[in-house]
Amino acid sequence: MDEWTTLAIKPDEAPQGDLSAPAITDGLEADAATLQAEFDLSSNHLADVRQRHEQVLITAGMLPETDVANRLPDRALDWVVNGLNGRISPDGLSIPLLGAQLEDVHLDVNTTEDATVVRLRVNEEGHDPLTREMTLPEQAGESLVARWVNGHLHLRW
Repeated sequence: MDEWTTLAIKPDEAPQGDLSAPAITDGLEADAATLQAEFDLSSNHLADVRQRHEQVLITAGMLPETDVANRLPDRALDWVVNGLNGRISPDGLSIPLLGAQLEDVHLDVNTTEDATVVRLRVNEEGHDPLTREMTLPEQAGESLVARWVNGHLHLRW
């Protein structure tokens, strides 16, 4: 049986800025994340594309992705982090979770002889939780630390 332990997320003491100000969604002052979110909300055809893509993956059984993930776990980590618009660095990774609150983000760690796996769970009222499992590099199990900075989750090892 897998045994998961909770990984505490330390909030950063950095200034938050004015969160009550409306987001800028046009012109050169708009940031990329806001523009992408606005595009996702306004594009009705994307739901159909996502559904058809999911059907293809289910039909194909995702065999190529599973085989590559088993042979090259670093590539599987890249897929998960890139799927969440995150970034990987040599000593960790960061994932933007803008709009989520720290109390809605949960991390669990499962360390075995073979690997360290982190399960990220983000809860949102009225929706199923977003859950992703990330197999980290071997050196990550010894000194894994999680930080929350201005809506970004940082994992360092």
